[in-house]
Amino acid sequence: MKSLLTFLESQKLTKEFKRLYHGRGEEEFRFLTIDSIDNILFVQFYEETPFEKEILENLKNYINNTRHNTIIVKKRYSNETFAYVGEIPEKHYAIENGFKFLINFYNQNIGYFGDMKIGREYIQSISKDKNILNLFAYTCGFSLFARKGGAKQIINVDMNKSVLATGLKNHQINNLNTKNISFWPYNILKSFSKLQKKAPYDIIIIDPPTYQKGSFIASIDYIKIIKKLHLLSHKKTTLLACINSPTFNDEDLIEMIEKNSGFKFQKKLPNPKEYVNSTLKSLVFN
Repeated sequence: MKSLLTFLESQKLTKEFKRLYHGRGEEEFRFLTIDSIDNILFVQFYEETPFEKEILENLKNYINNTRHNTIIVKKRYSNETFAYVGEIPEKHYAIENGFKFLINFYNQNIGYFGDMKIGREYIQSISKDKNILNLFAYTCGFSLFARKGGAKQIINVDMNKSVLATGLKNHQINNLNTKNISFWPYNILKSFSKLQKKAPYDIIIIDPPTYQKGSFIASIDYIKIIKKLHLLSHKKTTLLACINSPTFNDEDLIEMIEKNSGFKFQKKLPNPKEYVNSTLKSLVFN
């Protein structure tokens, strides 16, 4: 515990979201992640542990010398969320490169994934005058950065209407013009004819869940999308293919895409350094 606190105390904090500790894949605290979200310390337990009370009491002492005045705890193994210090705010934002993401601490996924920061920066850097298809858009983070990068048209697709509604709000709270930005609540696997209406796309982003019961199972369904990319792309289309799963390695994803489409692997985007041992893969193809 002392080593964890020493590490936390060495971190520089601002209003921007920062993953302070990523225990996933670690030995000692593999069940734990800790995020700084402006004035909130957000603590997630992925497994039940006898050290929970000790950890929280130490974090309570830790925030005496930080910008935080609130500790929010989420027990992922039992779906409990509560404030250990302070109160859970009705409205709060995660900030990335100056952009606000509306978040909800009570949701299983709060509305923001910090590990995709470099992927969003990459999309911004190549979006000028591009026609972009953002599949599994979630709360539309890629769309925010694509619009900042000067995208001509953006199609955000997710079967969950509520996350797309949050995505629209994310554009509004950041004062982004939503002209030529669409939010389509479609089941992607059943909607290729609809997706073709705005094709071909200059950039296609695929960032699916690993397992979503009844709608998408990456080990089965990812390849179904890859096999139909020719209906949505042209010879110079850029593909950003992502997956966060320990069962998919880089080589598996590259082989699947190259064997079942005309795309060729170009490079892998690094994950933010805070996400030690992350299983996220963000691969670029042309």
